[in-house]
Amino acid sequence: MVYALWDNEPNNLVAEFGTRRDALALVLRGIERNGPHDTDRLSLNAEDETGQVTTVAYGEKLAVLARHEFATARVAS
Repeated sequence: MVYALWDNEPNNLVAEFGTRRDALALVLRGIERNGPHDTDRLSLNAEDETGQVTTVAYGEKLAVLARHEFATARVAS
């Protein structure tokens, strides 16, 4: 599985990742650095081995997903 983070306004690939967690870590760093609207233009897509692309989350939902991913990890440790 490959995870791709896209800036949707100019339709540019920001980065690709081998794991969803790595992609969400970059998203969270952007939010922490630039504020909650950093994800307004972003989407995270997943591409499986067959080439099927699925949108994981975009915009505000992407921000919520990134925060949840790492809030859960902090509570578990």
